[in-house]
Amino acid sequence: MPVVDPLAVVRGIHFAATLLAAGTVIFIVLVAAPCLRPGEGSALLRRLTLMVWVALAGTVLTGLVWLVLVAANILDIPLADAWLGFGPVATDTRFGEIAGLRLGLAVTLGVLMTLPRQRALQLAAAAGLSGLLAFTGHAGATPGAAGWLHLTSDLLHLLAAAAWLGGLPGFALMLAAIGKSTASAEGAFARRATARFSAIGIASVGILLGSGLINSWELLGGPSNLWTTAYGRVLALKAALFVFMVALAAVNRFRLTPRLPGPPAIRALRRNARIESALGLGVLMLVGVLGTVIPGAHVHTNAAAPPSEAAFVHIHTEIVMADVTIDPGHAGKSAATIRLWREDSSDYHARSVNLVLEPRDNTPRTLEQNVEQKIERTAEPRPDGTWHIDALDIPRAGVWILRLTIRPVSGAPVVLDAPIVITQCSNECW
Repeated sequence: MPVVDPLAVVRGIHFAATLLAAGTVIFIVLVAAPCLRPGEGSALLRRLTLMVWVALAGTVLTGLVWLVLVAANILDIPLADAWLGFGPVATDTRFGEIAGLRLGLAVTLGVLMTLPRQRALQLAAAAGLSGLLAFTGHAGATPGAAGWLHLTSDLLHLLAAAAWLGGLPGFALMLAAIGKSTASAEGAFARRATARFSAIGIASVGILLGSGLINSWELLGGPSNLWTTAYGRVLALKAALFVFMVALAAVNRFRLTPRLPGPPAIRALRRNARIESALGLGVLMLVGVLGTVIPGAHVHTNAAAPPSEAAFVHIHTEIVMADVTIDPGHAGKSAATIRLWREDSSDYHARSVNLVLEPRDNTPRTLEQNVEQKIERTAEPRPDGTWHIDALDIPRAGVWILRLTIRPVSGAPVVLDAPIVITQCSNECW
């Protein structure tokens, strides 16, 4: 049975909470408030504001959990310890800086929601809260002009998703409130608000389609990756849910909206808005998964293929990636080459790199035997940007845990680890 990645779940819930907060603000500022006449809708606005506050609380909580999970991964410490030790990740990484900025925006937006006359500032804070998510994903790491295109596309994608997807629960709440009243004024408000939200939805769907195609082009690496890679299959499922949402939106726009303010049309719109919200939550949970899967196009163009007899491992984190080659990859005398990368494929500069190899198996051994089996070496830098270790004597074949301790030019050390397989060698290897 596959194990659910906690990081993917937390990312998905965080995206959902963020877009709900931002989308509800957009709905208030661009739909509900302009359509209400003076003295109308105070109860509806209070409910919508409460929805924003609840979503912001969820955004802050899941944002902190996300940061702790990333810190535990980067610092190679237990999750319980990461709650007290995530400071270096929060202050010395781009992810931490963006998380801190978004936390400040969430608090600011919560305060602004108590000031009904500051609608423009509410809208700006909501846009920043959702748009900055683009810097935490794959788009924020693409280099060059393509990187700016990808980042801009992802930012527009998030804003459009917030306006439509994040606004759907607020739209459903509005329809629920109207459904309890038969007043003609309520019916007129329903027509005006639905027309406005429909226009926002049409614009958002167009932006989502265009930006989604750009993002897919940047990340897939080819159409066949839609079914041959894990990233592509998750993306295909996300696209299928999106198509269902668009189909429902088309029914709302062309069949139900013209029948307003009839009670059957309002009930059908409310039902469809709830279904769309559920589908949207599914989309966002898949977005959480996509952020933890390496895209098909994530290929390091300047990385040479390892020799056929070498043992090779690629370790991927948000801060630094490492390509480690042990050549030859069997028991006996070997040499290790380490190349450090950033997610944009540029070299990661470090002051020192330390490598540790420890056997991973169930063979009972004494403490002295464990110490004897453990291999620890300090790598030497090479002019080509790699780090090298000569005379690496690996005593036996099997699965080993490879651990790198990387000391960057500034900031706290980064620890990476991964299993690597060492094969058996004949006596002549020694």
